[in-house]
Formats: sequence, C-alpha cells, structure tokens
Amino acid sequence: MPTPRAHPSAAAVVRLPLLDELLLVWPHVARLLHRATVRTGCYEPIDLLRMAMAGQVGIWVCEVDGKIAAVLVSEVKQYPRRRILEMLFAGGDRMREWISAAVAALDAHGRACGCSHVSTIGRPGWARAWGGEATGDIVVVRGLNG
Repeated sequence: MPTPRAHPSAAAVVRLPLLDELLLVWPHVARLLHRATVRTGCYEPIDLLRMAMAGQVGIWVCEVDGKIAAVLVSEVKQYPRRRILEMLFAGGDRMREWISAAVAALDAHGRACGCSHVSTIGRPGWARAWGGEATGDIVVVRGLNG
C-alpha cells in the first residue's frame, strides 16, 4: 500500500499566509479546522485565530490547484533541552496531494526557527504520512466532571 507522502502529480503549495489574507478566507479555514479541533474539545477555530494574531501559532494553508484543500496549525515549543515545531492540528482533504509539500514547508520552517525536531500527536496513520517515528506513547485523557 503506497504511503500518503507519494503523489508527484499534484500541484500543491503549502504556505503561511499573512493574517490579512487568512481573514479573507477564514470561514472556509474555520470549517476545515473545526474537523480537527472537535476531536479534543480544547480549542475552537476562533481560539487558534486569536493565537495566530498574538504570534503564538502559525496557520498554514495547503493549496491544491489554487484552492485551499487543508489547513495546518503549528507552534514552536521551547523545552529545557530542545526546541520543537509541533503540528497542533490538521484538517482538510486530498492529503496525498499536499502532504509532501507540507512536510517540506514545515521542516524548512522548523529549521529556520532553530528547531531540532517536528512533532505531532495524532492518529496512528500520521506517523506513516508524516514520515516520522511513533514513540509508542499514547495520550490518556480522564474527565474530572462527575
């Protein structure tokens, strides 16, 4: 089975648009992000826009044939011994067509920000799609209400 990273025929562009441009397409971007944020219940798309406006996160658009097919949200995290670019959310369609461009763009951004690694927490398929190593850890969440 081919991995999602291989699809050379797509004309995909992954970029970090200016906030002014992002606002012009926000309704579409918010719909794509909602598909990812609803999984955690910790953020709504508007929270991520506020964080982008404060310079805390980057909201990337993945364009295929000039149309936004997906959106990624990244954050640089400084730990005591490492600086990491974390992909917080990804939402959209046509991943096979933009994943290679996304990996290249985020890797370049991470290097430019002085990061040593790129990481994400997600479903198991992300390790295969992203070309990374699954650490074997799992995320455990336990509610405290009732």
